[in-house]
Amino acid sequence: MTLSRKGSRYLAILTLPALAGACQPLPHPFADDRPPAELLRVRDVAGVWIAPIEGSPPAIANKLTAAMAKALLKHDIPASDKTTSLGSYQLYGRLAEDPPQQGNMTVTVYWRLYNAKGGTVGEHSDRVEAEAGALEAGDTKAVERLAASSADGLAPMLEEETPVEAAEGGERGHTRIAIGDIKGAPGDGATSLAAAVAAVLKRQDLTIVKPGQPADLTIDGEVTVTPVKAHQQHVKIVWRVDRAGGGEIGTVGQENDVPGGLLDGPWGDLAYNVAIAAGDGLMQLVARAAPEPKS
Repeated sequence: MTLSRKGSRYLAILTLPALAGACQPLPHPFADDRPPAELLRVRDVAGVWIAPIEGSPPAIANKLTAAMAKALLKHDIPASDKTTSLGSYQLYGRLAEDPPQQGNMTVTVYWRLYNAKGGTVGEHSDRVEAEAGALEAGDTKAVERLAASSADGLAPMLEEETPVEAAEGGERGHTRIAIGDIKGAPGDGATSLAAAVAAVLKRQDLTIVKPGQPADLTIDGEVTVTPVKAHQQHVKIVWRVDRAGGGEIGTVGQENDVPGGLLDGPWGDLAYNVAIAAGDGLMQLVARAAPEPKS
C-alpha cells in the first residue's frame, strides 16, 4: 500500500490483482487474490486467522476452515482462512473420528485459540454425528452444523465488551466516526460494508456513532461495478474520509476483477475482507485528522 501527499489531501491506493486459474466462483475475491504482504498487516485488528485443520475425515477438514470463517462472521468477529494481520488471533483445529456404529459416525473437532503473542486463550471441542459415508465425503450440511456449534462456543473467548454507545459530546480522547452513505453497491453491499467497516474500526479504539449523533469524522463509500469481459466485472471501491464540519482528509481505494453477478446478493464475509484490507489506509487518514485529546 502506498500513501502519497497531493496538496492538502492524501491518497491511499490498494490495488488487488485478479486471480487467474480459479476452479470455481470466488467466495472471497478480495482475500483469495493474496494481496501484497503489506496489505495483510492490518494494524491491531482483533480478527481470527483459521489455520488448516488436521485429522480426518480429510474432506471435512478441507471444508471446515472456510465454514468456520463464515460462522464467526455471523458473530460479528472478522475471520479468514486466507489472510492474517499482526493483531490476529490464531485458531487451530484437529479432527478425530469414532468408528462407525450402525452406519453412523461421530466426528469431533478440538480447537485451540492463541492470541497475537502466541499465548493460549482457550480450548473448545464440538462434535457432529451423521451417516458415515456422508461424513467421509465431506457433507456440507454436517460441516456447517459443526462450524456453527464451534463458533457459538468460541465466540465468548473473542468478543470484546460491548462498546459503550457515544453519549452527547462523545468519549474524551476517542475519535468519533460516523459511517455515512455507501453508494452504488449491488446486493446488500451498502449495509454489509457499513457494518464491516464499523466492526474493524471499533477494534482500533475508535467510537462509532449512530446517524445524527455528533461526530469528528465521517466515512463514505462508493462502489462502481463495470463489465470487462464475458462473465467478469471490475469492482472499484473508494472510501472517503471527511471532517464532520467539512473538508476532505483523503481517500482509500480498492479494485479487483470478480466473476459477474458475484456481488448481486449477500456479501457476507466478503464485506469483512474488504474492510480489513482497507483498515490500515483508513486508520492512517483518521490518525492525521483526529482531534487533539482534551486535557
